[in-house]
Amino acid sequence: MRFPVQRATHWQKRIQLIVVTLLLVSLFLSTIPAQAAEDQGDSAPEGQDIYQKLKAGKRLLDAKSYETPEQPTVYLTFDDGPSKLTGKVLDILEKEGVKATFFALGEQAQAQPDMVKRIVKEGHSLGNHSYNHVYKELYGDFQTFWEQVQHSEDIFADIADVRPQLVRAPGGTYTNFDAYYYYLMDQAGYTMVDWNVDSGDSKRAHVPADEIWQTVKASPLEHEITILFHDGTGHESTVEVLPKVIDYYKKLGYAFAPLTTQVKPRQFPLGKSKWSRSMSMPHFQSLLKATQQYASAHLPQADQDQKEAEQQLVQMTKVAREESAQILSARSLIPLQVHIVGGGTFTLQSSEYQFRSNRIELPLRFLIEKIGGQVEWQADKKIANAHYGVYDLEYDLSARSIRLYTLGTCVNTYFLADMELLDGKIMVPLRKTVDLLGGEITESIIEPSRREVSMAFRQFYLFNENKTLAKYALFTREGNV
Repeated sequence: MRFPVQRATHWQKRIQLIVVTLLLVSLFLSTIPAQAAEDQGDSAPEGQDIYQKLKAGKRLLDAKSYETPEQPTVYLTFDDGPSKLTGKVLDILEKEGVKATFFALGEQAQAQPDMVKRIVKEGHSLGNHSYNHVYKELYGDFQTFWEQVQHSEDIFADIADVRPQLVRAPGGTYTNFDAYYYYLMDQAGYTMVDWNVDSGDSKRAHVPADEIWQTVKASPLEHEITILFHDGTGHESTVEVLPKVIDYYKKLGYAFAPLTTQVKPRQFPLGKSKWSRSMSMPHFQSLLKATQQYASAHLPQADQDQKEAEQQLVQMTKVAREESAQILSARSLIPLQVHIVGGGTFTLQSSEYQFRSNRIELPLRFLIEKIGGQVEWQADKKIANAHYGVYDLEYDLSARSIRLYTLGTCVNTYFLADMELLDGKIMVPLRKTVDLLGGEITESIIEPSRREVSMAFRQFYLFNENKTLAKYALFTREGNV
């Protein structure tokens, strides 16, 4: 009768063993995710968050500061070289006293090393345009794009001892770049550069010089213009039209300069990619590690310090921002005292003038009438005519130009002139306007709690002593309107 009892005990032990085994397996499996998270450290959630945002097509931009030139500026850029034509382009630039930027191919640099050396030696900027310009390779996966940029950079370093931080994507970034491309290049410390004026010299083979000229001339004028040209084989028309283009912008009052990392780059917005590609999380992490390691090894320390400073600036507390705003608000309430030698003193309240970038701007009519001149406004043409002594200034707001007349004869025209229609008043820079009227700023005091300006006009006395000359100037000017 003991056999059944022993059999029941045997099955109970087997059941207990199974339960214990299941519990142990469950506990083991539960520790794997925790261990994986521990191995990844605190950066795993952050990396995952960045990856998800980029996957959703969102560009992640680091805060950067740039320098805006005071004078309107043109940045001439040349792609796909160097070639046998590059020497002719450099000859023209040297003759015109103009600096430019050359986005060179590594493959072409190997074939024309002397041209690369000359570009750098003559003070132009050298940019990276990939190694072979083959779209299918460059935009099939970021890994290939990255390797081509690195390969070209090593070539430039061997030839001219430079590692360009400026990069132009062949064909431009629009529909070629996605959020991953932009982010990874930014992490490596590179600056991607597109353009806002396309000369059209590469839309087909052998574009006529006149067509390129008409395209450039029809392009809108902005304070900073980045023009796309090509100096690769087959672009003889670009060389032919280049002097005419330079002369055109010089007459408009533009300066020329090479691109640097301090110039705010022209970048196209993200568009729907025309390339079929994907990015897994492990692949992204591998690429991110590679780009960040590159930045640590090659990015100049000054740039790293600047980046850290910019990040600190972005992280300003709310209290600090409010305090800054209060200080700026207090400074903006300072009145401006203007002294005219031989003509008295007047005061402008803070709402009657502007103080921007250490430059005083005030209403044209107010200034001209205070020094004894007159202003007429042609509302239909948006033109203001200011007369003072032998001088007449014609402000054309639509064309953003100023014509200077002396005794009724036009002696100069200033394009892209500083002027702004604000609350029905034309605001103009004080110093520039005084200079145009034959006067000068004799003293300027800009302090936290005090702003004073003194100015003198030679013609002011001339016209008080010589009424005949004043009448002649008025008569001649009226005859020209």
